[in-house]
Amino acid sequence: MQQYFVSGTIRLQEPVLFNDQQLHHIQTVLRMKERGQIRLVDETSQVFIAELHHQDGCMVAIPIRKIEAVTNRISITLALALIKGERWDYALQKCSELGVESIQPLITSRCVVKLKASDLQKKRQRWNRITMEACEQCQRADLVTVNEPCAISQLSALSANVKLLAYENADATGEHIVSFVKNHPNVRSILVAIGPEGGFTASEVKQFHEQGFQNISLGRRILRAETAALSAVNLLSLLYEN
Repeated sequence: MQQYFVSGTIRLQEPVLFNDQQLHHIQTVLRMKERGQIRLVDETSQVFIAELHHQDGCMVAIPIRKIEAVTNRISITLALALIKGERWDYALQKCSELGVESIQPLITSRCVVKLKASDLQKKRQRWNRITMEACEQCQRADLVTVNEPCAISQLSALSANVKLLAYENADATGEHIVSFVKNHPNVRSILVAIGPEGGFTASEVKQFHEQGFQNISLGRRILRAETAALSAVNLLSLLYEN
């Protein structure tokens, strides 16, 4: 069943209006008809089943039943260094499906991607649209926020019970992620950092450690940045939910 995020607070039997993009998707892409059913999520993460109806020449949704929202047991913030085009979009989409709560783009010395200040607002809008569509697709009741890119030194502004650093040399000194979850069952919020295509420099790793990050191992293989991000988010989300 298709899901849409809508503005405001939903109330049973009160018509909900769609924006132009949602209306186009419902009528032109999905070709849904009168009394077709969809899921709606409002700004307070309430979830409803709604029926489509035509009113005054416009299609609206009438909420007919409230249902339970599925929430994450753990809050995961992914600090991911900027990587190239489609791989970045893929990481945003799949990490949203796998349970990340927010994504913090990182600017590091080995980032190939260079952002212009004039393009940043449009970039962020596009990134958040990708995560919103992923949340709708997997029927999450909460939106994943993509923050404004920052430097490693600015990560201290983000709070978390635990801060984890996964990079190519972490396997030699870091606890395996499965063992970490087993040994820290009561963690409620995690900030996990993943590097760019060329990895973090030694001085950047030192910056992380000075901010309280601890090494974590994702296994003995060297993973691509987007693969490491998906692996970390999936394992943390899955193991803590279970």
